[in-house]
Amino acid sequence: MYKIGEWLRNKDNGDRLQVLEVFDTWGHIAYKVYNPLKNSIEFIGKDDLIEFAEGNIDENYVKYKIYLTKLLNETSQGFISSLTHGIIPLPHQLYVLKRALSDSKIRYVLADEVGLGKTIEAGLIIRELKARGLIKRILIVCPKGLVSQWDMEMKEKFEERFHVILPTDYETIKKITDKDDVYGQFDQVISPMDSIKPLERRAGWTEERIQQYNEERVYSIINSGWDLVIIDEAHRVAGSSSEVSRYKLGNMLSQSSPYMLLLTATPHSGKTEPFLRLLGLLDKEAFPNFKSLVKEQVTRYVIRTEKREAIDNKGNKLFKERMTKVIEVEWQEKHSNQKALYEKVTEYVKNGYNRAVKEKKQYIGFLMVLMQRLATSSTAAIKDSMVRRIEILENQQSKVHSLTFDDLVESDFEENMDEALEVVSLNLKKELVDLKEILEIAKQAEYQSLDAKAEILLDHIDKIFEADAAMKVIVFTEFVETQKYLRLFLHTKGYSISILNGSMDIEQRNEVLKEFKEATNILISTDAGGEGLNLQFSNIVINYDLPWNPMKIEQRIGRVDRIGQKRDVVIYNFVNSGTVENRVRAILEEKLETILEETGVNKMSDVLDNEIAEMDFTEVYIQSIQNPKFIEHHANKLEADLKEQIKFQNQYKDIMREEKDLQEQIYTDNYFDLESTLEKIISYYSKWKNQKQDYRKLSLKDPIIAGHLRSDIQWCEMDKVPIISIKDFPNEDGYFSLWELSINNEMQYRQFIPVFVTKSMVLRPMSGKRIWDELFKNTMNIAVEGSDYIENEIFEKIKEISQKLSFDVFMGMKTKYESKIEDDFRKYKYAIEIRKEAAIKIGIDNIRNSKLKSLDIEQRKIQKEYEKRKKVIPVLKPVFMAELVK
Repeated sequence: MYKIGEWLRNKDNGDRLQVLEVFDTWGHIAYKVYNPLKNSIEFIGKDDLIEFAEGNIDENYVKYKIYLTKLLNETSQGFISSLTHGIIPLPHQLYVLKRALSDSKIRYVLADEVGLGKTIEAGLIIRELKARGLIKRILIVCPKGLVSQWDMEMKEKFEERFHVILPTDYETIKKITDKDDVYGQFDQVISPMDSIKPLERRAGWTEERIQQYNEERVYSIINSGWDLVIIDEAHRVAGSSSEVSRYKLGNMLSQSSPYMLLLTATPHSGKTEPFLRLLGLLDKEAFPNFKSLVKEQVTRYVIRTEKREAIDNKGNKLFKERMTKVIEVEWQEKHSNQKALYEKVTEYVKNGYNRAVKEKKQYIGFLMVLMQRLATSSTAAIKDSMVRRIEILENQQSKVHSLTFDDLVESDFEENMDEALEVVSLNLKKELVDLKEILEIAKQAEYQSLDAKAEILLDHIDKIFEADAAMKVIVFTEFVETQKYLRLFLHTKGYSISILNGSMDIEQRNEVLKEFKEATNILISTDAGGEGLNLQFSNIVINYDLPWNPMKIEQRIGRVDRIGQKRDVVIYNFVNSGTVENRVRAILEEKLETILEETGVNKMSDVLDNEIAEMDFTEVYIQSIQNPKFIEHHANKLEADLKEQIKFQNQYKDIMREEKDLQEQIYTDNYFDLESTLEKIISYYSKWKNQKQDYRKLSLKDPIIAGHLRSDIQWCEMDKVPIISIKDFPNEDGYFSLWELSINNEMQYRQFIPVFVTKSMVLRPMSGKRIWDELFKNTMNIAVEGSDYIENEIFEKIKEISQKLSFDVFMGMKTKYESKIEDDFRKYKYAIEIRKEAAIKIGIDNIRNSKLKSLDIEQRKIQKEYEKRKKVIPVLKPVFMAELVK
């Protein structure tokens, strides 16, 4: 019969059990036992118990214990993916990773400002979640222009292979796999946003065909069982209303996955409704109405760093300086036809736009804006468009389009050129006469001389390469015809040129980028072509023509003003001095500078980081062309509107801003390698137990590893301890131990503390960690000289020292723990109050009462859980003991 207090093992599963009470009933012996692994009390028969016997204590036993405790420590405290592999995170990126993984409910808006590396942050989160075995199937949804960037960065920086599925690939994959579930064939997929959004209508398609398309394409991706969904440029799915197809896509995706990351530099663009919808994608119940948009609620879901906060891993400011140079180009006598061409086009635009406004034909307004932009781009661009427009009108191929000014917000002229040129004429006969006159002047201008801007461009490029022949220069234009013209012109002057535009597919884009980086001097790109590029190996941007929307200029500059830029960024803005546009630009820049001074913002991009302002700029330009006398009036109105918008937006920036010290996040080398550690745990365990080793690739989700993580590793006084010598290590004779400190037995609040005391019971505070690190080395650098029991008096003294050493660690854990549960409780309580307010407004009595009753139950449950968790119960127990000898 076993005695009370004795340690035994369960014959079936090997669990360690301690006898609490003995029952002898009519000769049948049973025991009440404590199972420390399950933290439970059990009743068990005599025949199901065996005497406790420690296994062979050798080097493999020691290494197994050390690697297992290291893994347990990393899974509860640190990042188990190898952060040193592929990329070293910057402080703000490491902060995002810690924040995202601080809660089991991983649904966040990653809202860092442009250029801070949200793609990298998402990649770090992906890698860590995969390492923990929490995700397998991942979907990344992004604008078409960013597909290549995502694919490349995941591959190069994280060694993550994603399958890019474009609309053209769908039927091919279906045929090859002979399966309807196209997206289910791959665990990691990148897909363009607009290729998977539900169709509302399409010319020539019946409702049945649209429904079939949506079921095949949209619902197949929604129902593919994703573990993590990432939406880049997520403000696009917030939509102007809940009926927009992109929002419908976002809403369906939000319900298709437990984990979700929404990436956007502009989560709040000045309009509250889209911001509320965006947050609602993460948690509809937490954001039922505008009252929920308060700091304590929003910061639970939004993680944002501003450029002014960002530092590198040496604590230095992350971004280089910018220098902007305006190059005003004057038309000389030899450019008289170019000047006449501009004036003729401007007159055509002015008359056409006025009539379009009068007759409420917005699609004509779109065409007029396009024509005016062409006039200041190049003679080649305006000539080509005139030829195409004349041909369309003469062949009666014009159409009534639904193009509006709103189309200018999310698209560029390259994408909408064909539609704009096809719009129906308001006066066919008159327009043809005007167009042919313009075309004739354009031809004369071409013969007369080079474009004035092209001449000045060559002068500046020559000077740039004279100063540094290895320089890389990026030239931006809005139009493909201007791109062709400049390519030919600069090529004849001996420069090697790469071109990039929106018509190129992903493979072509990648080839062009490689060519520019390795071989050519100059990249000429359109706005659509430049979307999503990382070109920080260049620091010179030439805006050959300037978009009316300054944020588009900012996006161009953002291609080089990125993390990793080693030099100051130089921007050249080319403008025709004798134009209405130049007068408007000069006045607007002056207004924006005033706003900079008044708001205390230190960068133009911060002022322009506002989507509402985008159309306002276009309206000021076109209104000024209509009536140049009122330029100042229109600019003043824009200035007032901008100030109001920025004031409103800054309120929401404050709501999203959280206090953080990025100096604390500076990266320090972490040599922990998960894959290697898992292999070594199994290897050392197999050798220790004389078992055949399983060599298959392991993960934290693997049942074998899960079994080791759940195993009872607590050391008890009846265990023997190994007597260890460490090769070439200057340790004293003494005792090394590892202690598990936890709060309320919660995994997130658990830490392993190494302790070393000498034989004379003197604590060596620094030695414990050094010994643990040494034992964790890959080489078999230890020898086990034998094993023996440790005297109770010695153990009690080590325990007392360990408690004193661990107290400060406990207090730090306690502070974080209490702060977290208080914060969580306050936020949950507030969220329920908001939901109650929304429920009270439900008009149907039984639904309202049922909802309120359900919320009351939920509130009581949260209150009960909070009361239970706020009682801090520390537990400190030994998990490994060893005697160290020289």
